[in-house]
Amino acid sequence: MAKAASGRMLKYAVLAMGSVAILTSFASGQNQPAPVPESSIIPASALDNLPHKDISNGIVSAKVYLPGEAGFYRGTRFDRAGVVAHATYKGTDYGQYWFSSTSPAVHDFAWRGGQVTVSTASGAAGPSEEFTTIGFDEAGKDGKFLKIGVGILQRDTQTYDFVHTYPVLNEGKRGFSATKTSVRLTQDLSDKDTGFGYAYVKTVKLVPGKAQMVIEHVLKNTGKKDLDTSVYCHNFLSLSTGNENLALTAPFTLVAGKPLAADAAQVSDKTLKYLRAVKEGESVTSPFTGFGDKVSDYDFKVVNSKTGFGQRIRADQPLARINFWSIRTTFSWEPYIAISLKPGETKRWTYTYDYFGPGEG
Repeated sequence: MAKAASGRMLKYAVLAMGSVAILTSFASGQNQPAPVPESSIIPASALDNLPHKDISNGIVSAKVYLPGEAGFYRGTRFDRAGVVAHATYKGTDYGQYWFSSTSPAVHDFAWRGGQVTVSTASGAAGPSEEFTTIGFDEAGKDGKFLKIGVGILQRDTQTYDFVHTYPVLNEGKRGFSATKTSVRLTQDLSDKDTGFGYAYVKTVKLVPGKAQMVIEHVLKNTGKKDLDTSVYCHNFLSLSTGNENLALTAPFTLVAGKPLAADAAQVSDKTLKYLRAVKEGESVTSPFTGFGDKVSDYDFKVVNSKTGFGQRIRADQPLARINFWSIRTTFSWEPYIAISLKPGETKRWTYTYDYFGPGEG
């Protein structure tokens, strides 16, 4: 295991990533960002030395973060294991932090002097994965519900709030192993009170001889209740400042669920294209449809037309839905897959990321 940041910096970094957000930011709909105390601000660079494994196949390199009390991600939104940052190909970092600092005094994220400060819940890099909740509505006040990749959580809000950090009551048993090119992470959870249980294995691997990363998953329902959820990958791509010159191409005709920001981006047939750089405080976001039930529909290409660097994103499962979200500092295409497991059943799925440069795509 890589050494964690030492002394005071580690203490403050873990505090920032593990505290409950308490204020409302621009991202939640206000016209101005809420004030953020300077004393609460921790630079994102402090995260680089938190427990992780550096992997490389000589072509692509990446940083895979490990779970734990001193881990990079301590919120309850994303899968705490296997957050990937700084996936780099030919000197291009596809997974830079989309925020410059963290603070427990932020709800979601806030712009501060041209830079983004992020909360506990949203402070992840990409690729990061999130499973939808199981049993939240049935839990009742102070009851228990499940988020795979996190654990059994306590319901302390009336409705589910993805940027709220819920108390973790049972995280199960975690483990990991690593090679030069891969990290294998495990989580085994059993909860008698709720009847939920699962065995989850996630492997992040760089394929020998290729500019390719795969993320493999095996999820087995070991409990007494069904596991009905969905999962998506929050890709947090950083291929262009303001996403200028970026275009995404799908294998089907894209249908935006709501209008995109005026003159910022447009959809034409199978392509989503930015018309200009996204401005500070602006977001370009929409759900998308148009896909069918074929596995081949989960196949997208994102490219910066100016630099020629891009990424192909695939999976071996059909799409359940698509969300799209971007701000000036990141581009995130969020394809979902559905998961429905009865006790004893197992599901496997794999994401494949191909990296390419000028003239290669």
